[in-house]
Amino acid sequence: MKAILLVVIGSMIGWITNYIAIKMLFRPYKEINLFFFKIQGLIPKRKHEIGISLAHTIQSELISLDDIMRKLENADIENEMGKVIDRILEQKLAAEISSKFPMLAMFLNESTLRKIKDSIRDSIMENKDQIIGMLFETLEKNVDFKEIIVEKIDGFSLEELERIVFSLAKKELKHIEIVGAILGGLIGIAQFLITVLF
Repeated sequence: MKAILLVVIGSMIGWITNYIAIKMLFRPYKEINLFFFKIQGLIPKRKHEIGISLAHTIQSELISLDDIMRKLENADIENEMGKVIDRILEQKLAAEISSKFPMLAMFLNESTLRKIKDSIRDSIMENKDQIIGMLFETLEKNVDFKEIIVEKIDGFSLEELERIVFSLAKKELKHIEIVGAILGGLIGIAQFLITVLF
């Protein structure tokens, strides 16, 4: 009877200890002052530092602006750029000429309009490398993945972050609780054996 009691108590202590440890990843959200020490969940306390570390890892190990720029270089930007220019010229050129140069609009026919469109398109496409280079340069100067990731993590509510973590790792966290109960039970058996043998 004593052995069973020690195993049950040990299992309960092991399970409860691991359950509390898991909960204390997030709880309490806000720091609580307990006379001699302060208590706060690990993630709420270190949220900003975790964000910085995560952002650094993502930027250096997983994805960076250089990776995105390489992908863009391999994409058919020239073709897509041509389509956008054609669409804009098709929609706006005639209207712009009519509103800004009403006298010129009187002499405007489909053939002339086509020549103007082709001329504008060719001029832009001749300088496409400069335009794309400027785009990449602007991205390099103004886009900081690390800063964006840190901002996003800082902006996450702790409740939402807790919900995401626990929904993703529900099974694994449950296993940690069970392992705590098993280890507690084994400690209970060890205690019983010590009291019987010694």
